Parts: sequence; C-alpha cells; structure tokens
Amino acid sequence: MQTALKGFPPYGISAVVKFGGSLMRNLETCRTVLAGLEQIRSSGHRILIVPGGGIPDKAIEAVNAVHPLAEFAAHHACALAQDQTGYMIADPAFSSNLAACSTLGECRLLIKKGKIPVLLPSRILFALDPVEWSWDITSDAIAAWVAWLTNTDKLAILTDVDGVYRNGRTDEPAALISEIASDELARLGHTSIDACAAHFMAERGLSGAVLNGAFPQRLGDWLEGREVTGTLIRQISHNANSRCRLGGQRKWRRWA
Repeated sequence: MQTALKGFPPYGISAVVKFGGSLMRNLETCRTVLAGLEQIRSSGHRILIVPGGGIPDKAIEAVNAVHPLAEFAAHHACALAQDQTGYMIADPAFSSNLAACSTLGECRLLIKKGKIPVLLPSRILFALDPVEWSWDITSDAIAAWVAWLTNTDKLAILTDVDGVYRNGRTDEPAALISEIASDELARLGHTSIDACAAHFMAERGLSGAVLNGAFPQRLGDWLEGREVTGTLIRQISHNANSRCRLGGQRKWRRWA
C-alpha cells in the first residue's frame, strides 16, 4: 500500500503496532516488550505504536461501573487514557528510543530520525471524530484506522495471550486459531481483538496479526515473513457487512 504519489509523501511506516494495555499489568514485562520493539526497530523495521488505555482506562471503567459517566466525559477520558499510556511507555523509565507524539507529521519526522513514534491519539480523534462512541469500539479499532489513515498495510495487535482462540479458550493451546480471514474473525465477535477492528480490516483490505507481546521477537519474525505462534489475519478482496461504524451515533467506547 506504500505507493509513491506525486505531492503525497508516504509516512514510511512498516507496521502499525497496537500496544495492548494488558502488557502493563507487569511492569518488568512491559520493559522487556519495549526493549524488544527497540531491537526490531534497530533491524530496520519502521513501526508506529498506538497505545491502549491500560491502567488509566481501568480506573475510568471502575468509576463508570459505580457512577455511569456522561458520554462526553467518558469519550474524552478514555481517549486521554491512551495518551497517558503512551506517555508512560515512551518515558526513559521504560524505553530509550520511543518518543511520544500527537500528530502524524511528528511521527514522520521521528521515523526519519530512527525513533519509534508512540502516537497519542486524542488530538486526532477529537479533531476528526472518526469512530462511533460505543463499547464495541476499542483502541484495536483505533489502531486499524491509523493503519488505514497512514496507508500502512500491516497491523499487529500485541496483547497478553498468544492470539485468538476458538470459544475464548485461552487455556487450550489447541484452540489457538493460527490463521483467519478478517471477515471470519469479525463474525466471532469480541475476542482478543475487537470485532469492529476486524470489520474495519475487512472493509479496508488490511492484513495483520494478533501476537503475544511478551515475546516481541514474534513480531520481528512476522514482519520478516517467518512462521510465528499467533493468529495471522488475512485480508479479503470484498467488503464485509459491518455492524460497527467509524463515525455515527455516539455511545461510549472502551479503549483497552
């Protein structure tokens, strides 16, 4: 998808990587994951990180469970939770070559400098308002949208399990789905990737993978075309019927 078009320079991104908030449950694991991503960047892969809501998002969910928040407050708070996670993983306490940024122009410059940009998405989301305000939409879908927006044809969802499992049986290795078309994945509903992200990937012809972030070398292997443990998401050539919308009726969304 990275084609040369006069007057429209490419962003030069090899893959958009969704950094799941679950990877911050163990902070030492988080540091290990980020070190692995830096090693992947040093190998020549130009990655853009979209952070999940993580710890801040869980706090918002806890408040909302007791005192349901208004749509406006919930929408802005959860988007900003992604920013907060992004600031934390880009801090020297966790990484040395990640840099937080709020615009795609900044991302382009950081990539040219050999850095790993961590997109703080709230500014773009508030300006463009591209997604439905719904619990069905999470930061997975935001990452898929960013991949499409930047003309990046690879999307990796890093989470705390090895991939997508049949019937959600993460305790059964045999239930791991090694490869699936994006429209078939969407029909499974919310798994270790949200259904709206899968629908969007099907609509926009994106390929991707759901990988265990605790083993960052799997991401490097996937980017280099080697066989990996995880779930590979095949792009399809026709549009899927989507029940999830980017833009439209406003309801609250989750950003895990």
